[in-house]
Amino acid sequence: MATIGAHYFQVCTRGAERAGVDRDMLLHAAGIDPDAADRPDWRGSVEAMSLLVRTIQATLDDEHMGCTRRRVKSGAFAMMTELAIQADTVLAALAKGIAFYDLLDTGMATRLDISDDHVVLHVAAHDPAADPDHYFTEFWMIIWHRFACWLAGETIALELAEFDYARPDEYYEEFKYLFPTRHRFRASGCRLHFDRAPLMGAIIRTASDRREMVATAPLDFMTIPASDHSMARRVRRLLTPTAGAGFEPATREQIAERLNISPVLLARRLRAEGTSLSAIVENIRRDMAIARLIRRGATIDRIAADLGYAETRSFTRAFRQWMGESPLRYRTRLAAG
Repeated sequence: MATIGAHYFQVCTRGAERAGVDRDMLLHAAGIDPDAADRPDWRGSVEAMSLLVRTIQATLDDEHMGCTRRRVKSGAFAMMTELAIQADTVLAALAKGIAFYDLLDTGMATRLDISDDHVVLHVAAHDPAADPDHYFTEFWMIIWHRFACWLAGETIALELAEFDYARPDEYYEEFKYLFPTRHRFRASGCRLHFDRAPLMGAIIRTASDRREMVATAPLDFMTIPASDHSMARRVRRLLTPTAGAGFEPATREQIAERLNISPVLLARRLRAEGTSLSAIVENIRRDMAIARLIRRGATIDRIAADLGYAETRSFTRAFRQWMGESPLRYRTRLAAG
């Protein structure tokens, strides 16, 4: 099960809090323990985050969660997708969707710059003070990227993501998975860069697909985009162990052989989807490590071995990079809490 770091749960409710809504009530409604969500090392499921977003939107009757200068009533996203899906190409669908929101004048200026071989999605909040944590700006950028991937039924790789603020060191480890590409901070604006060719593909989704997606949105957009047939998802499915089993490291050659493709093509396909074998392995190990440390039944040495590390110190070093502290310190703080 994919997880999301505490930062996004903590800032997600702030628009509603500014509107006078009790934050703990929102978290409880989404099945989240407020005390747990306050811990910087805590992680919640994508299902919990999706439910929290929907709870906030329903409470405020504002799909923008109190983070823009004007309220966007419930149903706007559904109407946008119904309009967009009638386009001939993914790019045309994005243009229709952006034009729809432009008519609503919600306070999020969004536009496309299209050249012969390049597309740039520009995003700017009219009232940055309504979104001081950049939460909704990032959410908005992610939604447009994931929506394009959903329309195509495949991952559409980003070439570059630009942001007009400093690198968010507090949650950068999470950030880099949400925007799987090169990053440029302190830029003149917030932008996503695409190769135009993948966006010229046909839309594969049906009206029935759209209704199912809207019914559960934004759940489908909460993880790094990948279709059921994407190489990243196939590799993750191949490597993820069954419940209770240990992680078995595999080389690129071994994985390629099991997928019946060449190692070079495997690497190329993953790179085109904005990821790599090492990033997939790191994600699996991180989520497994957190789950096993929380359960407290195994020693650190045992967890390291289960995750496929030859030495405990290698696991400890990796965990520090993920969570900013050692696995022993992480478990101790959980126990103390």
